[in-house]
Amino acid sequence: WSSDVCSSDLPWSAGTQLKFMLIYPLPLSLQTAVIYQNFAGIENTATYTATNAQIAPSLGRNLAQCGTAAVCTATVNMALDPPGSSYEPRLQQVDFRLNRAFKMNQYRVRGSLDIANLFNANSVLNLQRQYGPTYLNALQIMGGRLIKVGLQFDF
Repeated sequence: WSSDVCSSDLPWSAGTQLKFMLIYPLPLSLQTAVIYQNFAGIENTATYTATNAQIAPSLGRNLAQCGTAAVCTATVNMALDPPGSSYEPRLQQVDFRLNRAFKMNQYRVRGSLDIANLFNANSVLNLQRQYGPTYLNALQIMGGRLIKVGLQFDF
């Protein structure tokens, strides 16, 4: 894959996002909204940290950052796959909102119910890319379902 390292073409899907919002009025002065979001999955290309002791025999010298040090502890991070060659599945999230406004004389009260991440998706947002026993362990996932009840009072 050495020729791929110099020029990497990301797949079209790696840079695309898709977002929809639908607002729909219901009877009894209720209003609903649904938001759908679809994002590219994160890249999961493996990296490896090589020490000077591992690299020096093939180079025939120490790494440049060692200088004239007698003992060199320098390391170099190397990609094991061509950049942009491997991705996690796409992230999808659906949010829902239901609200209603009430009039009371000259005042207005608006109640709302918001549900973020309606289907409780658990897509990976960040993962361990360092090759080893913890390679591809999830470091961060999408937040779980969140329900919020709100009340707004206008006077």
